[in-house]
Amino acid sequence: MPVRDAGAVEALGALPDPLVAAFALVTLLGDVAAYFLLFSLFYWLGDRTPVLGDRLDRPLVVQVVALGFGALALVALLKHAFALPRPPGAGQPVSVGGVPDWLRSVVRAATVDDGYGFPSGHAFGSTAVYGGLGWLASDRGDRRPLYVGATVAALVSLSRVVVGVHYLGDILAGVALGVLWLAVAVRFFSTPRQSFPTAGALAAAGVVVVGPTEYLLFGVGASLGGSVAWWTLADRIPTTAHTGREALVTAALGVVVVGGLLGVVAVLDPPPLPGVVATAVVIGTLVAVPVAGSRLDARLG
Repeated sequence: MPVRDAGAVEALGALPDPLVAAFALVTLLGDVAAYFLLFSLFYWLGDRTPVLGDRLDRPLVVQVVALGFGALALVALLKHAFALPRPPGAGQPVSVGGVPDWLRSVVRAATVDDGYGFPSGHAFGSTAVYGGLGWLASDRGDRRPLYVGATVAALVSLSRVVVGVHYLGDILAGVALGVLWLAVAVRFFSTPRQSFPTAGALAAAGVVVVGPTEYLLFGVGASLGGSVAWWTLADRIPTTAHTGREALVTAALGVVVVGGLLGVVAVLDPPPLPGVVATAVVIGTLVAVPVAGSRLDARLG
């Protein structure tokens, strides 16, 4: 069966409705919003993150985030270069039975996509982000984080075929390119000081080649904000939280401040150029939160 043939899509789409609904939820883990939420919490909590614990520190999480921004830009460039369509019906929501109404609504929203299909952005992104987190959090004595990250990336990738928005070949290419991007980035852009500017340059190139799409403009602004914040504050950002309370104070402060900024941006809905600046401010603030969180915790005694 050719990897861009609809056979695999039809076969997996014929799975029982509850299983399709479950994969529709899994596919949400590959959305930019999910990356933003999860990795903001990972960054603010640092080594106090449940389950992951002392395997994480803030420079590691920031590095993974920067690699994710680069992956976002690369996907846009590659989709534009190949200009291959999605499977027929990718623009129509999947209807499932035997699940609650609220879940049916989520499934319908999660099973629609448009634009070019090759390579899969969810496969590329989840490999770079979840796989990258697992890779960097692993050490020679314990590879479990890598296996967990790879499993999450594999499930997100598979979900895109199950919900009918990608061919199998789109997924395989996305995973392969994600691994390649990780290998190159870890070798040549091994710190946030290198990775943020690289991601910004890729996003800017995408704006020139593809045009000012929402994701590319986000990549430009996010990379700019991350670069400025990390270059100016890296020496002052606590690598880890000194106590569990400090981690919780930092996370709570981040949710309030960054959440408030996002709310303001959503209400103002700025045009492209001011939107880039707004994104830079949001991401720069996100990176700076641990400095303020540490000080606030100290004042609380």
